Amino acid sequence: MFLKELWGYSKKLAVGFILFILFWTYINYKQGATAAPLFQYGMYANKYFISDTQQVIELYVNDKNIDLTKYPIADRDLLQTSLLFFRVQKPVNESIYYTIKRILDPVFIGQLMTKDNYTNATTDQEFTDWYKQLTQKIVGYPVNKLAAYEQKYVWQKDKLVPVSSPIKFNCIVANP
Repeated sequence: MFLKELWGYSKKLAVGFILFILFWTYINYKQGATAAPLFQYGMYANKYFISDTQQVIELYVNDKNIDLTKYPIADRDLLQTSLLFFRVQKPVNESIYYTIKRILDPVFIGQLMTKDNYTNATTDQEFTDWYKQLTQKIVGYPVNKLAAYEQKYVWQKDKLVPVSSPIKFNCIVANP
C-alpha cells in the first residue's frame, strides 16, 4: 500500500526507495549478516546475572575520590564512558575498519573506505586536557590533579566486594 501511494506521489522516489530496499537485501544476502539500517533489539536481550563481574571507575580529583553517584547520570556517563572509550579506541578503530572493509569489499563499496577515517590521532595529553576541562565543568571546582582507576567487583551479600586490584588509567597524564 505504501509503495502504491509513493508511486502515485513520485515515480522517481518510489524507484529510489525500491532500489534502496534491493540494495540492502543484496548486502544482507551476500554477507549473511543484518545490514539493515534499523535497530537490532536482539543486542539488548542478554540476561544480566548478579554474579557477573562489575567494572567500577574510581576518579580522583585533587587526591580526593569523587562519589560519582552524586552527579546526574548524564554527567556520570560522560566521565566514565569517555575514559573507557579513549582507552580502547585504537585497537577498536582498527578492528572496525577491517571488519567493515571485509563486509563491504564483496559488494564493491570497500574501496571507498580510507583508514584515516577510522584513526584517532588524539594524544594522551590532548585527551587529558579535554577530560580535565570536562571534569572541572561537572564537579564545579578547579582540577589540579587527576587520576582514574578501574577495579572489578562482584555482588556478595548485598554489597560490592573487590575481586582485583585497582588498575590506573595510563591515558590520564594530569599529575603535576
